[in-house]
Amino acid sequence: MKTTLLSLLLLLCAAGTQAQTPAAAPQVLFKTYDAYNVPYRIPAIVTTKKGHLIAVADRRYCGFDIGFGKIDMVARTSKNNGRTWAADTVIQRGSGIDGAADCGYGDAAMVADRCSNKILCMSVTGCTPYFKGTRANPNRIARWYSPDGGKFWTKAEDVTDAFYTMLPNTRTMFIGSGRIMQSRVVKKDKYYRLYCSVLTRTQMDDKDVACNYVIYSDDFGQHWAVLGGTTLDGHDSPCIDGDEPKAEELPNGDVILSSRKWYGRFFNVFRFKDIRNNQEEGAWGTCVASHDVPGGIKVGANSCNGEIMLVDAVEAASQRPVKLMLQSLPCGEKRRDVGLWFKEIVPNGIYSPRAFACNWTKGLQVSTTTSAYSTMTLQKDGRIGFFYEENENGNGYDMVYLPLTISEITLGQYK
Repeated sequence: MKTTLLSLLLLLCAAGTQAQTPAAAPQVLFKTYDAYNVPYRIPAIVTTKKGHLIAVADRRYCGFDIGFGKIDMVARTSKNNGRTWAADTVIQRGSGIDGAADCGYGDAAMVADRCSNKILCMSVTGCTPYFKGTRANPNRIARWYSPDGGKFWTKAEDVTDAFYTMLPNTRTMFIGSGRIMQSRVVKKDKYYRLYCSVLTRTQMDDKDVACNYVIYSDDFGQHWAVLGGTTLDGHDSPCIDGDEPKAEELPNGDVILSSRKWYGRFFNVFRFKDIRNNQEEGAWGTCVASHDVPGGIKVGANSCNGEIMLVDAVEAASQRPVKLMLQSLPCGEKRRDVGLWFKEIVPNGIYSPRAFACNWTKGLQVSTTTSAYSTMTLQKDGRIGFFYEENENGNGYDMVYLPLTISEITLGQYK
């Protein structure tokens, strides 16, 4: 009997250990200083209705962030769950003309419609850096589509004025790059609602303050509105002093704001008053810093973009179906050691910001070296397509793709 129990324990330990090493190998999809001799940055990835993966990044001819010169938006596609990838294509080309609204395109935020072959891409455009943006010369915003799952892309449309009209006290803004979230709960006419978040600089009480807002669209990106906005002067921001933000939805339809900060994340929750009958009315809670609460996400001295995503899973020990929230970000000191955290979410549970911020578990550490921005998508084969920035030699960032199972991410606790 003792031998049998010992053998079982050894097997369980071995299974847990194996779960920490991904079965797939990382693939560099865009390598900094490749044949184009330019750096790459800012990952975005989507899964189309047909199950194709489209990975997008900035090709930075100017060598710096969007706003400093020519940048092209480039993409690679996989039709077999990431095993192989087609050659890169330019999906939006910057003119490189100083002062032009189409000088460059960068910091993509994307979503593939689950009910059609349509893909939306939003990005920063122009040649004004974010911090130098003014109402007269703003950090500009572009929108374009693929109607056919990524084969063809429309010419980018400058939608700057519509966004700055929506937030009139803002002098400069952009949408948090990576994943635009599509609701599983709210549907208007032919489309499920989209949620994403913006980072703004807002004049508030004679100070220039960083503010986050969550915005939503019920017509797949043609028109946008502020979720829970009242004064729109910064005082109603669900996250003051936040940085690059992301949005996700709880199973009951309430909305999560996850914002970049030093040592962790800011979290806030928008609770709908009666989502069945009114998909606009509700209120934000009080923003919470994840490293200030019991069991909250706490990382080293870095402030970096990451991704938040809700997935279906099964608890390995009990075979119980669960909802898991995933959050990626660098775990180490400075920008390095990108990994994932996870938290079981009560189906239809009501969360305060503090309750949501508490009791996360550190999962798989994907990188053991210099690494920064990350995003993810649910693949057709059930794995998580993880797309992140990494480089071991300090020579800029390579754009790396790695498919992960839920078991690998949670170190065997869920599958």
